[in-house]
Amino acid sequence: MSDDLDSSSSDDKDHVTNICFMAIEIDNEVFSLNDQSKLSYDELHDAFESLYDKFKKLGHKYSSLKKSHACLLVEKYALEKQARIVIDSDKESREYGELFLDSACSRYMTEDDSLFSSISKINGGKITFGDNLKGKVIGVGNIR
Repeated sequence: MSDDLDSSSSDDKDHVTNICFMAIEIDNEVFSLNDQSKLSYDELHDAFESLYDKFKKLGHKYSSLKKSHACLLVEKYALEKQARIVIDSDKESREYGELFLDSACSRYMTEDDSLFSSISKINGGKITFGDNLKGKVIGVGNIR
């Protein structure tokens, strides 16, 4: 009984193989060396020129894409480096405590206590201004 199964599975494999070979033969025309081409020399030459032009265009496109790829790799490296800097600075700022978002009122930040109607001394960590300069927060208050 197992011999019957083996022979039937072998027949199935042969059948699938034959179908695949038939499909390949149908899709691809096969020429032997004995076949006579019906194209003239000029027609073959024109076809060759056309293919060669396409080949050159693809070569130029490949070179262009290769340069673009190199530029993208450089940009990717720069962005990864910037991301590491941001992540590192974020970790550093967390060490100083709670983070505050600058509400564009940084022009009111000053060391002169007399400009405030009330002020509370705090150890608020550090802030980073738009030009990447850093300052230590020592108090918060209301402006007069």
